[in-house]
Amino acid sequence: MVKNVRMRLLLVMQVLTEQTDEEHGLTMKEILDWVAEKGIAGERKSIYEDIHALQEFGLPIGYYTEDKTYRFQQ
Repeated sequence: MVKNVRMRLLLVMQVLTEQTDEEHGLTMKEILDWVAEKGIAGERKSIYEDIHALQEFGLPIGYYTEDKTYRFQQ
């Protein structure tokens, strides 16, 4: 697997914007697995940092404690 921080950030953005909404979210494990399927290395901590960076950028990404998922809120 390749360690590519920029590509990982973009992949996290892609999976959250295309595969989640206010009703369906993804767990951290699902996000990690999806990024790994694309051939990019990532760890839990780095995905947390990517999500935080996307939130600071202005993307409405929320964490839902009920089912422990991340969701893109349109």
